[in-house]
Amino acid sequence: MRTPNQNLTESFPELKESFHELKMNDHHFQHILKKYEELDTLVHKVDHEQEVMSDFELEKVKKERVLLKDELYNMMNNHKNTRN
Repeated sequence: MRTPNQNLTESFPELKESFHELKMNDHHFQHILKKYEELDTLVHKVDHEQEVMSDFELEKVKKERVLLKDELYNMMNNHKNTRN
């Protein structure tokens, strides 16, 4: 079973270093990451029938998760660009 952190670093391997630096040092990034991980875990449980949720609610959660992932990507990419 994959973990949310593996998912992000696999999705954005070019930002792996920024991910780790922000995860260790940026409180806002940590907060957004925690919310993303919670939603990712919930979606994973619903997909594997360990949790029950209406289709409407599941779509709502998935959309929120995408927004958080986009925000995390932007933070990591900005971090990488300011380091170069």
